[in-house]
Amino acid sequence: MKILIIVTAVLLGVLSHLPTFAEEKEKPWAWRGQTLTEFGTSETNGMKWQVVNDGVMGGLSKGSFAVSDEGILKFAGTLSLENNGGFSSIRSSAVDFNLSNDLGILLKVKGDGRTYNLRLESTATFRGMPVSFSGEFSTKAGEWQQVKIPFSEFKGGWRGRDLPDEVLDPSVIGGAGLLIGDKKAGPFSLEVDYIRTYGKGQGEFKERKKEMTSEETPAPKGPKSLIATMEADKRFSTLKAALDAAKLTTFFQWDNKLTVFAPTDEAFAKLPEGTLEDLLKPENKERLVQILSLHVHPGSLGLAQALGSDGVKTVEGTPLKLAFEKGSVKVNGSSLVEADISCADGTIHVINSVLLPEPKKKTLLSTAQSAGSFQTLLAAVKVAGLESALEGDDELTVFAPTDDAFAALPEGTVENLLKEENRKQLVELLTTHVVSGKVSAGDALNANSAKSLSGTDLIFAIEDGLFTVSGSVVRNTGIDGGNGTIHVISSVIGFPETKSAGSEKYSPEVSDKQRTVPPKTSSVEGKNASEMILSAIDQGVPLYNSGQIEECASIYESCLVALSESKRLDQRTRSMIGKVATAGKKYNADRRAWFYRSALDQMMHLMAQSRG
Repeated sequence: MKILIIVTAVLLGVLSHLPTFAEEKEKPWAWRGQTLTEFGTSETNGMKWQVVNDGVMGGLSKGSFAVSDEGILKFAGTLSLENNGGFSSIRSSAVDFNLSNDLGILLKVKGDGRTYNLRLESTATFRGMPVSFSGEFSTKAGEWQQVKIPFSEFKGGWRGRDLPDEVLDPSVIGGAGLLIGDKKAGPFSLEVDYIRTYGKGQGEFKERKKEMTSEETPAPKGPKSLIATMEADKRFSTLKAALDAAKLTTFFQWDNKLTVFAPTDEAFAKLPEGTLEDLLKPENKERLVQILSLHVHPGSLGLAQALGSDGVKTVEGTPLKLAFEKGSVKVNGSSLVEADISCADGTIHVINSVLLPEPKKKTLLSTAQSAGSFQTLLAAVKVAGLESALEGDDELTVFAPTDDAFAALPEGTVENLLKEENRKQLVELLTTHVVSGKVSAGDALNANSAKSLSGTDLIFAIEDGLFTVSGSVVRNTGIDGGNGTIHVISSVIGFPETKSAGSEKYSPEVSDKQRTVPPKTSSVEGKNASEMILSAIDQGVPLYNSGQIEECASIYESCLVALSESKRLDQRTRSMIGKVATAGKKYNADRRAWFYRSALDQMMHLMAQSRG
């Protein structure tokens, strides 16, 4: 009995030092799942963590991370709400986890009382970019704690925009990160021991689909698309290459059906030596587009219908003539090899020679017509009887207001100007936007002013990082119009916007403020590159963050164009900047803004290094 009492006492003493079940499940060793990272040195290096602060778009927050010898990651810095900023983050390189067998994420953290986000990426995208799924967690100042975030609580988002319809797929985790963006300025500090999962075997496990090989993939039923048919038919490899070079492949991916009179490889081979090679060069893209457009009819047209028509309409504008000649069908002199190849989005007729339209003379008028954004300006030019001037031999520079610029005028103004009795005022208005000779943006800025064909002085300057002409922002510069140059502007020069149409006659007088030649400090030659870049960023960042992405991209582009033509920089640097400005034009507004911003940041970095 005495022995039993002693044993019982010993056992009670031992048990009193063991954790309860409630305590046990919160201990680090109580997790049941997978490890994403334990922040060991080799593991951390393998995941290649990197810092991303809000400075990427103008913010002033600073954050950094380090991993201790004990395998603890410390993410710390200072959050700033200035310049529309307010976040700091770190993220891993690409990873590959299937976490669908578990319930969620388990972290061991020691924080500062602030709220943080764990971010995960899957295969979900928005506008071609990965969606970030955020799971929010709060910390206790100075205390280690375990944090559980169920996968169901992760919310989708992209660059500050909520995407409530996006759902995290834990079977395809491709990236992880930590972020603070609680809209509170000041220092922050977060320590992380590990990132794991919990609830092993309790999730809805999702087996990844095995990617089929080309031999296993079943062939789609029904006719292929026009492009797929051309790619599969070895006779059209040259035609497909030409479509790619002309950037017309996407034209065939629209909903409208098309008919293609498709030249074979042998047809292209019959062109004079060197012709095809020249056409495929980027500088000859316009001519290539013209040639290929002559081979395309907007609509699906069978041979019988084509033969029964007076002429087949083409995208290029010149109709095709189909007729029987000596027992065969001719298409503008080319022989039809095969007809009525049915495709999902149209019809192909095969021809044995390339159709060559008459080269179009490139003029200011034809360039403006093909741009599609100057319809109001072109209508005004026609009413004013100035079309011949834009097609003449005299070289001109046109500061061209867009359709949006005319639409911003007081209601009824454009209609009033187009009336026959106001033709004199209309001519004066239009010629105020034209300067004799080809004038580049750099030449204009160096001259500070130029006299327009109406006799009005146009004033050129850099104002708040933007290239302006008499107060109107120049959105795009140096468009080659053949017999002249086009600079695209955002508003109608000298128009008194406070006047309503019909209240008094229009007078294209420039205000005293516009007539005053700006001080040298407002020009490119008076501002150094750093000042120009910082000014452009100050203007662009608020626009981007408020959703005016196109305007932001235009500001950055204008800054790069002005720098490319500034004589304060050496020729090699100007040439490089000019190439960057040109390269960005092929992107959409959002990607263009980031592309240009990255270039400006890189320039600032290089200039800082050179000064150091």
